[in-house]
Amino acid sequence: MVTLRLAVLALVFVVSSIFGKGQEGALHITSVSAAKQNNDLRVVIAANTTIEAFQKPERSGKVIVLRIPNADIDLHAVQPSCAAAGITVRTERIRNILVLRCTTTVPGEPRLERSGPTSLVLTLGPQGSHNGSPEQSTDTWDLDVIVIDAGHGGVDVGAEGVNGVYEKNITLSIAKRLRDKIHKAFPATKVVLTRDDDTFIELYRRTQIANEANGKLFISIHCNSMPTKPHKARGCETYILRPGRNDDAARVAARENASVKFESSTSRYAKLDEEQLIVATLAQRSFVRFSERLATSIQHEVSKGTGLKDRGVSQAGFYVLVGASMPNILFETAFLSNEEDARYISSAEGQEAVADAMVRALSTYSREWKRSSGR
Repeated sequence: MVTLRLAVLALVFVVSSIFGKGQEGALHITSVSAAKQNNDLRVVIAANTTIEAFQKPERSGKVIVLRIPNADIDLHAVQPSCAAAGITVRTERIRNILVLRCTTTVPGEPRLERSGPTSLVLTLGPQGSHNGSPEQSTDTWDLDVIVIDAGHGGVDVGAEGVNGVYEKNITLSIAKRLRDKIHKAFPATKVVLTRDDDTFIELYRRTQIANEANGKLFISIHCNSMPTKPHKARGCETYILRPGRNDDAARVAARENASVKFESSTSRYAKLDEEQLIVATLAQRSFVRFSERLATSIQHEVSKGTGLKDRGVSQAGFYVLVGASMPNILFETAFLSNEEDARYISSAEGQEAVADAMVRALSTYSREWKRSSGR
């Protein structure tokens, strides 16, 4: 068991090296530049290839700390414009993590967002200020991009129901229905599907898609199942990324994680043991509160709106959630090993009801998100 102090020193992204591009030289920060724009200070961090993961910045007094896993920085990457803009950037590498320590007197909470796949933009200044155009809002953490992951797909059919249905088809149908309903309920919100057809997407790639889309929320949709069929277990449950606390949670995670057998290489998961999973969950400590809120809201709305039994919120080590730079949950809609659940969740009526309930949960979550950020 790794201590909390060692976990923090590991900078909570150890497991990202498993899902990243590998070891030395995979990612180079080629430029760090800065400029003052109105009341804001903008720092642009550019790389030679896709920045697959990063941690939400942390501020302590005048110092802002940024952490990027699996990254090196070129010798002369920090540009003179940084000093001219009143910010000092110092770098160090701790294990596989590049740490940038930025010192400035410009006030405000740091907001970090993507600007294309190979650049990050750090913005400092009064909350709610703008850089002259609506497109350049510094309100980085708006719920403007939701990423929906339909579990399984292609050769990975997932669980097979007692009625012969495949999990992969149900999850895709619900994901598409949810996407369409979000478009209507939140017209300004972009919805990204990790897959929109019967294709297998590697588990690590799903959170990469979410990160590259600058997602503010990641929802992975699945169906539950028991080893024996038919089975009396029924209902919906939602998971957040933490080591499992009970045998049932561990069983669910093991079943969903088994999808890695369809990937071209499973070596990236070889080091993801319980100790490293604890470290990986600490990487999401900035998002745990929001993940739990969404999970609770989904359980409440879905059980109320569908009649599916509420099995509550649990935690387990799902590979598909590792590496997400945003709040994230895995939702098990119903048990395909239960005759009643399987019949309901494979019907158009049941899928519509689940998607409707999830949108109501998102509405509650959105209001809490805005209140928490002072908007």
